[in-house]
Amino acid sequence: MNIFITGSSGYIGGMLVERFSEDPRVTSIVALDMVAPLSSKSDFGSAKKSDFFPGGKISFITHHLGDPGWEEKVLAHGIPDIVIHCAYVIREGYGKKREWQIKSNIAAAERVFDFAFKNQVKRLIHFSTVASYGALPDNSTSKRFTEEDSFRESQYLYGVDKKIIEEKLKRMYQTAKPATQVCVVRPCAVTGPRGQFMFKRFGLLRVVKYGLPIVPITGPDSARQYIHEDDLLEGVKLMAGGGVVSKYEVFNLAPSDFLLLKDMAKEIGKVSVRVPMFLGKIAFGAMWHLSRGKIPTVPAGINSYTYPIIVDGSKITKLGFKYQYTAKAALRADCGYYSLDKYNRLAKM
Repeated sequence: MNIFITGSSGYIGGMLVERFSEDPRVTSIVALDMVAPLSSKSDFGSAKKSDFFPGGKISFITHHLGDPGWEEKVLAHGIPDIVIHCAYVIREGYGKKREWQIKSNIAAAERVFDFAFKNQVKRLIHFSTVASYGALPDNSTSKRFTEEDSFRESQYLYGVDKKIIEEKLKRMYQTAKPATQVCVVRPCAVTGPRGQFMFKRFGLLRVVKYGLPIVPITGPDSARQYIHEDDLLEGVKLMAGGGVVSKYEVFNLAPSDFLLLKDMAKEIGKVSVRVPMFLGKIAFGAMWHLSRGKIPTVPAGINSYTYPIIVDGSKITKLGFKYQYTAKAALRADCGYYSLDKYNRLAKM
C-alpha cells in the first residue's frame, strides 16, 4: 500500500505516519503538513526525526493544503492507494480572520477530496467528529447518537466546519461518482499515553487534569466519551486494509462507556464542584481572552462541556472490529502501545 496522510505533524496524523510505517503491507508514505514534522519541533530531547519515523518509507512535504502545488509534489511519488485526511486546525485562532479558517479547513478539504477523486485513489479515509451532532440542552447520557442522526451544531466552529466539510464530501462524491471508496470516521475525544505524555496535546482535558485545582461541573449530565488512541488506529487500519465493503460508509468511533465529569474528577484525584452554567460561560470567555486563545476555552465550547454528546460506536464492530480499551482506560493513559515509549521512559502516571 502507498499511503498519503495529511496533518502529519498533528497528534493523530503523526501517530498514523509512525504506526503505518511499521506495517509490512505499507511500501511508502507521503506525509504532508503546513508545519515541520512532529519530532523536529517536539520535546523528545535529543531524539532525531529518523528515530520516530524509521526507514525510507516516508517522504515529508511541508505545504498548506489550501494552497495549490502540493498535488504535484504528492504525485511525484506516484498515485497513492489510500488517502487519509486528518489535517485540521481544531482551535479557533485568536484574532485570526474567518477567511483563514475557511482556507485551512474547508478549502483544504475540498482540494484533498478533489485530488482523491480525480486520481481515482482506491480509498479515501476522512476524519470528521462527533462534535457536529451538536451539544444542545436536550442532549442526555441516555441519548446515543448514531451515524444516521443529523448534525445540529451551529455555534462551536469546530463542529460547524466539520459538518460543512462532510456535506461537501457527500456532494462531491455524488457528483463525481468516483471509483474511490470513502470512509468517514467520526471519533469521540481521542486520548492515551501518546496524547497526554509524549505529544502533550494541550486541550481541555489537559487544562482540567493539570491546570485546575478543582473540576467545575456546569450541568447534571456533563460527561465525556473517550476512545483510546490505539483503538482509533486499529479502526483506521481496518478501513485502509479493505475491511469495509460498501462504497461510502460512515463510522462513529467510541467505546460503549463514558465518564460523567464528576466521576472523571474522582478518577484524576480531584474534587468536583457544581457551578451555574452562566458562571462557566463567563470563566470560559475570560480564560480565552486573557490567554489570547492559548487556553482552549473558546466561549462556544461551554456547551460541549455542559451538554453531553454520547455516541453509539457499535456499527464498526459488525465488521469484526473490537474495542480493546474503555473510556476510563483511555483517560488513565497507562496502557497501550505508547505506555512505555521507545526510549524506555515510563509515561507519567
